Amino acid sequence: MSMQTPVTRLFPAPAEQCSLEGLYLQHQLHTRGLPNRPFVYSNFITTLDGRIAVGVSDRATHTIPAVTGNTRDWRLYQELAGQADLLITSGRFYRQSVIGEAQDMLPVGSQPAFADIRNWRLDQGLRAQPDIAIISGSLDIPLTALEPYRERRILVVTGAEADQIKLGKLQDYGIDVIQAGTGTQVDGSIMIPELAALGYKSIYAIAGPAVFHTLLQARVIDRLYLTITQQLLGGDAFDTLTRGPLLTPVQNMQLVNLYHDPHAPANAGQLLGIFEPRT
Repeated sequence: MSMQTPVTRLFPAPAEQCSLEGLYLQHQLHTRGLPNRPFVYSNFITTLDGRIAVGVSDRATHTIPAVTGNTRDWRLYQELAGQADLLITSGRFYRQSVIGEAQDMLPVGSQPAFADIRNWRLDQGLRAQPDIAIISGSLDIPLTALEPYRERRILVVTGAEADQIKLGKLQDYGIDVIQAGTGTQVDGSIMIPELAALGYKSIYAIAGPAVFHTLLQARVIDRLYLTITQQLLGGDAFDTLTRGPLLTPVQNMQLVNLYHDPHAPANAGQLLGIFEPRT
């Protein structure tokens, strides 16, 4: 399916056809941050019954279902990454990488299909690739998994009581460490100002439900891009958007845009929703 095949904007009215390619790049997210307050955004792909990942029978892990992932959503994921100067990831991603369970390399992808995004970054005055922040309480980050990203600045964010020996090994590798939180846990309300002080203005969180919950608790998420596949998966072992205690108060969101893409996943279709916190 060509990325030129359009989607339909349903909200706000009136409905109109829009090209999928460039759909999210036009949001200019890299211009929305302020010197002391970066623009922080995240995305997920989920089924109608809230599954972003499901259990794997022979491993104690969850993975994105093959039936939901699709090249059209992946294109939008790359466009979101293309507008960031920093990616927030988790230690889990790198542990999965060394055993071949990670979904893919970190964006922006090097494939020819994403050459326009890489060129767009340079035209906008952004670095060739976004820097990387790794949130980790355990600091169990295999250094071999970081080798493909040595041309980028790599930060590790952890708590105030993180293991000092592990911290030292990361620093010896050339990684900058930020301690932002009590114990070994990261506090998003401390982390984001620390990242702002380093000059980051557009931060894309791709670290999964636990980190997303941390950012929601801190009330620092500015926008959520949510792809909802028109599928029902079921199953007892699964991840949904957040993992953690109940949010108090609840985070109310408002719909900003809604698009319908009937072309993927196969025989299903998907909705592309964009949400912002309701103030």
